[in-house]
Amino acid sequence: MNEREPDLGEAVDYILAERPKLWEDEVWAVVMELQDPPAPGADKLAVALLKERHPEIGKRDVKQILREWRAYASLARERDWDDGEIDP
Repeated sequence: MNEREPDLGEAVDYILAERPKLWEDEVWAVVMELQDPPAPGADKLAVALLKERHPEIGKRDVKQILREWRAYASLARERDWDDGEIDP
């Protein structure tokens, strides 16, 4: 994993902190299945894939996980104030 690449474990922690009513095992299933947040406009495909492979996870929960995962990825790419560096 590259230094600038968001960590999946940290992503799960962020998602659960933002949405504590989600089930941890379901968040892990989504993150592990996709490995990266889907590209803009690809949510329908991601939801369809996840519903096929993990029918126990509700569509609403999948969408919520994807939104929070994107928010985490965006924050992870922002400037690291401790290091004084700016990520491209």
